[in-house]
Amino acid sequence: MFADACEKAMRYTRPVIVSTRCVDGSTQSGCGAFIVLNRDGWIITAGHLFSQFIKFQQDKKKMEEIDRIVAEEGNHPNLEKDPKWITHHSFWWGWDRVNFVEGFVDGDTDIAVGRLEGFRPEMISEYPVFKDPDTIRPGTSLCRIGFPFIDSTTDFNESNGTFCIRKGVLPMAFFPNDGIHTRNIYSGKSNVGNYDKLYIETSTPGMKGQSGGPIFDKNGYIAGMQVRTAHMPLGFSPTAVNEKGERVVENQFLNVGIGLHVKSILQILDDKHISYDCERDDQGFKIVS
Repeated sequence: MFADACEKAMRYTRPVIVSTRCVDGSTQSGCGAFIVLNRDGWIITAGHLFSQFIKFQQDKKKMEEIDRIVAEEGNHPNLEKDPKWITHHSFWWGWDRVNFVEGFVDGDTDIAVGRLEGFRPEMISEYPVFKDPDTIRPGTSLCRIGFPFIDSTTDFNESNGTFCIRKGVLPMAFFPNDGIHTRNIYSGKSNVGNYDKLYIETSTPGMKGQSGGPIFDKNGYIAGMQVRTAHMPLGFSPTAVNEKGERVVENQFLNVGIGLHVKSILQILDDKHISYDCERDDQGFKIVS
């Protein structure tokens, strides 16, 4: 059902790798997805992918203050840098020498919007079309794609302070999974911009590596953007025997996907005057600029 739609989505969905290094020298990396909206290189992704970058900015200020005090007054026993403060942070936006600029990140709604500096229109062979928000109904079959189950490890070069993606990580394989639209979830207005926090729930979960990727229908029209997975208690608590021979209670959950609804996405894009394509009732398209 989704073969043609997935083929379309794979043309405008790209991976983003987030890498960090801490004071103690430990490194960490993870992967998400983003959607390229138009020929100008504007993109959307999940806002929580910027959480480590925000922490990096906060940690940097703390370390600079400690360095300033030490330089002015000498060493202080109570002024030690936390081993887990982030010293270096990096995004890899699907291609080398491409940077995220003019960014807007709303952690409350869980969306990030920005433009890719260094992007060229020919990098994307087909751009997305958003579904008409008024036509989305519970029971509709939907699919999502992203980059789960991938080891996106990067190595940190201490000599020049940069990260390098390990050989074999690229290219990343897409992973689609389908389900149905179960409910809409409204969580009020956002703290920034007064946007509607409207989410689309799906009967299947999103996986790590799919955050920021599209949720789309059989025609390939985007109905939402994956942001998190919720765990719904089923009220069943069967008993099982563990490896020690002890009987344990196992609570059962249904894992469902949560995506930012297309209505909220378009509300934000309109407010930022970012162009996009949207489905029309007559099955044509309208370009909003």
